[in-house]
Amino acid sequence: MFIPGLPVAADGASFEEALTEMVDALREYAEDWQDHLLDAPDHRENWGLVQLIGLSDDERLRDWLVGKAR
Repeated sequence: MFIPGLPVAADGASFEEALTEMVDALREYAEDWQDHLLDAPDHRENWGLVQLIGLSDDERLRDWLVGKAR
């Protein structure tokens, strides 16, 4: 699974597996951003994404990834 404009990608044997992998990848990205990417020119504008990840549980992130409205 790849989402244009996002600095992460994931794959899986099924769509559900790919969604789970993408949630994990997003969480890892948010940790890396907090740790060392926030000052990198090609990542510093992703603060909103990092906030979304930090404020969302896994279910909400999955809904966001597939465009499901709540």
